[in-house]
Amino acid sequence: MSDLTRYGYKHAISGFFEFPTENARRILPSHLEPVELHHGTSIFSMTAFDFTESMVGTYGEVVMSVIVAPLVKPGERLPKSAFYPYLVGTTTRAAREHAIERWHLPHWMEDVQMSFAHEGRRITASVGVGGAPVAEMTISDHSWNPVSHLYQSFMKDEEGAFLANIVMEGSQSEHEEETGRIQLFDHPFNKDLMISEVYEVPFRELWMRDGQQTFDPLVTLETAS
Repeated sequence: MSDLTRYGYKHAISGFFEFPTENARRILPSHLEPVELHHGTSIFSMTAFDFTESMVGTYGEVVMSVIVAPLVKPGERLPKSAFYPYLVGTTTRAAREHAIERWHLPHWMEDVQMSFAHEGRRITASVGVGGAPVAEMTISDHSWNPVSHLYQSFMKDEEGAFLANIVMEGSQSEHEEETGRIQLFDHPFNKDLMISEVYEVPFRELWMRDGQQTFDPLVTLETAS
């Protein structure tokens, strides 16, 4: 049990948005395959965390990802989905250094500013850098249920390719009512996206609250040269 790394959060919200597969392939390393909703259309995800417990204290985090095909093995638990986080922003330097060293996650190398505005059945996460807006995402809730879901995160840097198995536990609302919205701003943080081609209404909205994110030890992957 001591090999597990845990993070407690107040809110974790995700929106899943259609964007061109051509854009997804520009972001992904060659050993990963984007999941397509339709031919030529893949999935961009923005996830915002309000972490209340961790090895490096409290902090906010935003994760920009492409949804990819999971690594499935016979007899093992099936992941709910798999991500390739191509850029992560954190509100503290300690959180950034921790995630780079431990999880090989690619980061925006300045502190970001984050806020969560919860009003009624909606929550909005706003992200900025140095006073300039980067992204604003709003999602709504539906029905709430306790869950424990497995996700996979793939990473690649100059040290190799890696996989993290992540269990998300907490109270969850997930739906496809298309009530949310994202606004991505013209900022270097979003340079990997063709912003005008990201559909602004999420086809899926996920909101977890008062839960825990648990990482298994990192796995090193063998990939073709």
